Amino acid sequence: MTTMQQNSTPLAVEQCWARLRNVIDPEIYQNIVDLGLVYAVEVGADQAVAVTMTLTTPHCPLGPQIIENVENELKAAGASSVQVAIVWTPAWTPDAMTDDLKRVLGILPSGEELESAREVEPPAPPVKKKRGLLGWIFR
Repeated sequence: MTTMQQNSTPLAVEQCWARLRNVIDPEIYQNIVDLGLVYAVEVGADQAVAVTMTLTTPHCPLGPQIIENVENELKAAGASSVQVAIVWTPAWTPDAMTDDLKRVLGILPSGEELESAREVEPPAPPVKKKRGLLGWIFR
């Protein structure tokens, strides 16, 4: 019995996104969805899944492993076939990461740090001193 026969409900795009969170980038140790590497997921009528994604760099030595993990994860979810298209436009930048992951990695301050930063008031500007005769002489 195939996976498709075991799972009679159609595979949904949301399920694919959820399963892709199980695929970890071996260099950063974070999932590829939160890293912003996955751009699109489409599920065909025949349960074929097409994934459009990128890698952190064009020279990523672990790219083939990540692609294989994507294919294995989606086939385990019930996909009849998986086509992974690697694209370089738009190029990946850390801006593609979720805010939560940016906080975990220390790129964005946490909510507590933001609150404490808001509580600190800037100091008042210095008051100009009046210069008397001695101040004028000893400039």
